Amino acid sequence: MLVGFKSVCGRPMRQLAAVRHVAAVRHVAARGAMWLSHVFRHARRDGVAVAVAFLLRGARALADRARRDPGERAAERFLRALGYRVVARNWRSPRDRRDEADLLVRSPDGASLVIVEVKRASGPWDPLGRVDTRKKEVLWRLLLDLEGAVTGVACDPRGPAGGKTSAYPRGLRSVRTIRVDLVGVEGDGRNAVVRAHVDGIFERSIGRRHRAQPAARPPPGFSAGDR
Repeated sequence: MLVGFKSVCGRPMRQLAAVRHVAAVRHVAARGAMWLSHVFRHARRDGVAVAVAFLLRGARALADRARRDPGERAAERFLRALGYRVVARNWRSPRDRRDEADLLVRSPDGASLVIVEVKRASGPWDPLGRVDTRKKEVLWRLLLDLEGAVTGVACDPRGPAGGKTSAYPRGLRSVRTIRVDLVGVEGDGRNAVVRAHVDGIFERSIGRRHRAQPAARPPPGFSAGDR
């Protein structure tokens, strides 16, 4: 019975794998052709130096994508499908480079800036259970850093917030709300899928005139020993 089952089901599975392989090859070929067309267009219009810069930037983006965690890629696909726009990936605070946000996204209406923390689990346990008190404190500090950039209080040694040399993302002046979301992912590699999305564990509202708000108190549950 088992041998007969394998002989019957083995061929369709091999055909499906072959179809997927051909589709993947066609996709890579199409993307490569489009990329080369952009390079040649820049070379004709802007010169060889601009084309080389475009080529290097694309190669760097591909290398960064290959190094990224599959959970973050799955979370990004999930949020894009909901209408979110990615502002930054693996953004680090200029105040402390050890504080990092996996994703910074804008809400579909553009009024909210969202700090996304992605946790991935390859086993049966809850991925969001790995978000402990210390990680929540880091997310709270990141929220306050971005709030300072929106209100004009933050001091960036690279330049004014939102400028070309600033460490903060551009276009923050239109933000009305900053919040922190959690995304739980299960699986490895291409099998990684989003299982949970918790929005607004922390949230701060920004006044229309972008006035600096009073110093925010730590979120509940923090103690002096956790800092």
